[in-house]
Amino acid sequence: MRYLFYLVHPAKFQFHKAQIKALREHGHIVDIIINSKDILEELLKEENWEYTNLFPESRKIKGVHVYIAGFISIFRTLSRLFKYTKGTKYDLFVGDLLTVLGRLKGVPSLIHTDDVIRQVPEQSIFLLTCNHILSPEITELGWFNKKKIHYDGYKALLYLHPNIFSPSIEKIDEKYRNYRMFMIRCTGFGATHDIGRRGIDNAVLEMIIELLRDKGEILISSERELPEHLEKYQYKGKKNDIFHYMAFADIFISDSVTMCTEAALLGTPVVEYDDYWLEMEQMLELQYKYKIINLYQPPNFKPMLQKIEEIISSPNFKVDVIKKKNILIQEKIDVNMFFIWFMENYPESYFEFKKLPFVQYQFK
Repeated sequence: MRYLFYLVHPAKFQFHKAQIKALREHGHIVDIIINSKDILEELLKEENWEYTNLFPESRKIKGVHVYIAGFISIFRTLSRLFKYTKGTKYDLFVGDLLTVLGRLKGVPSLIHTDDVIRQVPEQSIFLLTCNHILSPEITELGWFNKKKIHYDGYKALLYLHPNIFSPSIEKIDEKYRNYRMFMIRCTGFGATHDIGRRGIDNAVLEMIIELLRDKGEILISSERELPEHLEKYQYKGKKNDIFHYMAFADIFISDSVTMCTEAALLGTPVVEYDDYWLEMEQMLELQYKYKIINLYQPPNFKPMLQKIEEIISSPNFKVDVIKKKNILIQEKIDVNMFFIWFMENYPESYFEFKKLPFVQYQFK
């Protein structure tokens, strides 16, 4: 079979990486197209993968309102997608806007999301035009639930399930191996769905740093530019090694739903401070059912700082989180194996799943 993956964000690379590798190992042809977005191109280069960058100049349009820019970007992207796929026959499209192209060219498409539709309504164009939506059972997609291929797991298990990923201390700089390590992730809040959202601004970041400064080594991974005096904490390791650092950290503090989930599934105590988790069933499940994440909403930063103090003061906090994480892993499926089966056996896999959804539990 021949597949086309469109990776528009570093997160898309992470959760499709193992599937692309497996499909190629099984003899299928997999083409990859990307945009210039954050560290995405660096990640592909580290894997030595061939790819085509549709927008090496970046897809962003400066000086235009973000919604207008997004609308224009759709048409520019579709034009380049038509040019790229001309004369090539594909069996399956995977990724944003390939759903629209698939409708126009008669190629089946699927998209993966764990975003609640009411939080990112701009995704509707992809969900409307795709054939299937691969999504966690717990994620609410409203009208689009009828297209949903639901699975008992989380997106991050696509690349962080123990069958896929094993943390290695050898991947970590020696500077951090014998000391307590605290990780902070700051998002850029520059996307359309970020408008009006709050997270770890510089004032809150300074308070967190002050709390941690004398208790261990601090690492900051930031999408936005940091104040000059905090640049010494900037993560400078390989982009593909960051999960090893997250796994061995004593605490992970962030305003990124995705990376907070990742850290929690690696067994690291997590404190999340933003608006995003409020309506996300997945985050609430991680907090109230599995108790491996701690969620706080701006601007009420005091309870968040108190929780950080509690975690770093307790010698057993991380051990308890690892035990709870292991219970979660036992209950959930290996999402990556399920995805590979679904894509490699498509369209028969679709009909089998619709007839018997419990087929997913063979993937553990």
